[in-house]
Amino acid sequence: MEAILTVLNKLTIMFLLLLIGYFCRKKKIFKDGFMEDFAGFLTRIIIPCFVISSLQIEYTWELFQKGVLVFFVCVMMHLWGMVVGWFSFRICKVPEGAKGIWIFSNMFANIGFMGLPVIAMIFGGNSVFYCTFATFAFNITSYTLGAVVLQRYSGNPDTGKVNMRKLLQAPVNVATVLGVLCFVLNIRLPGPMKDTVSMVGGTLSPLAMIYIGGLLGKFDFKETLTEKSAYHLSFFRLIFIPLSSYILLKLFIQDQLILGVIVVGLSTPIGAFCAILAAEFGGDEALASKYIFVSTVLCIFTMPFFFMLFL
Repeated sequence: MEAILTVLNKLTIMFLLLLIGYFCRKKKIFKDGFMEDFAGFLTRIIIPCFVISSLQIEYTWELFQKGVLVFFVCVMMHLWGMVVGWFSFRICKVPEGAKGIWIFSNMFANIGFMGLPVIAMIFGGNSVFYCTFATFAFNITSYTLGAVVLQRYSGNPDTGKVNMRKLLQAPVNVATVLGVLCFVLNIRLPGPMKDTVSMVGGTLSPLAMIYIGGLLGKFDFKETLTEKSAYHLSFFRLIFIPLSSYILLKLFIQDQLILGVIVVGLSTPIGAFCAILAAEFGGDEALASKYIFVSTVLCIFTMPFFFMLFL
């Protein structure tokens, strides 16, 4: 009971942080230009610092193996999401023009902005270390296979090209590579630098939740909530995929922390990255935004179930 209350308390804190962001957006404290800068600040500064800080731990071969395991399992789960997306698209009779967004949304959860802070708050310990490898798998797969899916099923397949150089130079990927090298080589940052990176990275949880709240504040409730396909998609994204993944993975993964990081990461809603890539590669950005909004609201009620599986 104490563990359950702890989880509910942390989720309540996160919900209140969402409300702060939502309030700031509705009251015009956060404007469109600021939100774009805010997202850039998170992805270019806060998350890289968080990643590097989480990898400043003593190297062991066993820990490294587990990190690599998380990476490859997460890649496989993205592929599983693609399979689920393809079949559910036909079952739900979604319009052809929404096919790319639908499949992409099934493939990729919001592990960066929501998964990292939630998992860090709930599990603690080495969970952040494993999240780094899970995020790296997300970044690699979404901007390659995910971009191809969006291009192929968009109204204009020639819109945008996958820029591998841009991918490799993304701050979070550079930070991951540097962090892993420091981890493997047992390199420690100097005291003041380590403390600064740790302090900046430590702001990820509140800032990411406030950002997501601000993102939700952009949409019109009535128009968004009447998008029926968003509820069908949310069922697959928030319930079917993480639950089926848990049933499959528990047969092979004995480490409950690794299993928890992967499954809880998969239970997060559709990420803002879906709308960003939709705009870049010819998808329906407005529809993607509706999917993001509905799944983010509903995850408040679905994610606690998956936390409970590991208490």
